[in-house]
Amino acid sequence: MRKFWMICLLTAFSLSGCLAPQKETVTVTPLKLKAGEQAFAAINDQEIAAFHLKGKLKKPYLLKGIEYLPNHKERTLFYMEIPAKTYDSTLRIVQSSSSKSVRFGANLDGGSFRAHEDLKIKPDAVNTQNPSSEFTLTDYNVLFLRQLSADGKLSSNPFNDIQGPENVTVKKGEQVFAFVLTKQN
Repeated sequence: MRKFWMICLLTAFSLSGCLAPQKETVTVTPLKLKAGEQAFAAINDQEIAAFHLKGKLKKPYLLKGIEYLPNHKERTLFYMEIPAKTYDSTLRIVQSSSSKSVRFGANLDGGSFRAHEDLKIKPDAVNTQNPSSEFTLTDYNVLFLRQLSADGKLSSNPFNDIQGPENVTVKKGEQVFAFVLTKQN
């Protein structure tokens, strides 16, 4: 009789969704930059991307500025926590580069973060990618990818296929930076 009631209880939980894996319901929509933002970015040698976050995060996420390394790993340059809550907000991220440094910045709900890292190379070739359509958050989401090369040759990293650092190839003389949203452990 006990088994019968246990089965009934488990079935009730299963049907109510209590035992189902929790999926994030936050959608991320790339936004077009305003004319003033585009002009400001051009003057300051910046790449700016804006995204609208809408929905509820069930667990905290991290927005990380990272550098992909040649051994299919990543180095975190800075991070900011995106708390679990309901969002209807704009996330702005900025990356600028010069012959001496790379600067990263992010702004969400009035919170701003910045980091400074020195470049090892002076870029001759630059390639920037970010998502072109709306998506729902998963465990690892690349929002912005920037490749810099000192010899004018850039490797090909299919943006939509990046599910982690193991999917990014970094060649000699190249640096690859990204902004990613990942679940906080």
